[in-house]
Amino acid sequence: MDAAKNIFASNSFEQATMQDIAKEANLGIATIFRYFPKKEQLIVAVASDIVQTEIEVFSNIVHGSGTCYEKLNHIFDAFIFFQRTEDRSSSKLIEAFECYVALSKEPLEDIDLYRAQYDSLIALFTELAELGKLDGSVRTDINTVNTLLTMIHVFGNFSKKMAMLHGIEAFQLQVDQTEQFQILKRLFLEPLKA
Repeated sequence: MDAAKNIFASNSFEQATMQDIAKEANLGIATIFRYFPKKEQLIVAVASDIVQTEIEVFSNIVHGSGTCYEKLNHIFDAFIFFQRTEDRSSSKLIEAFECYVALSKEPLEDIDLYRAQYDSLIALFTELAELGKLDGSVRTDINTVNTLLTMIHVFGNFSKKMAMLHGIEAFQLQVDQTEQFQILKRLFLEPLKA
């Protein structure tokens, strides 16, 4: 999986070959094909593995101590944290994966594996929204679940987009990326506070 992540990150999904991945992993190509008969299956497995890592981070936040509002603050910080150099590659791969899926003519084989991971994320964030209803730390005059899911989705997409465009001079804005994250975080969190 690590070899596939490295190859996909440096060569793109379309350009990467199973031979490249086998070479990177110091394995025979037959071994790779034994576990992943098609490159698309490996692509889905890599994306699912990245989301599983995110689930672990967010689960620790959701199931940790604090109010819903405090946990939301930590979740937004985690999205910012995923912008670190060592994590940026994973964020880029997820953004590229979603584009790859959107542009595929046929549904990807094993896409349900990724969908299950994504649904686990949604369940975690739904659990957090329900906590907000109970602990009173966020407004209850709104649909808390839909509002939080929308905010997290938008912030997460912004985070992936920033990772994808990082280092490309033509896409750099006048406002520093870190400042953009903090502005967006404040815009989302301040109106939610009870």
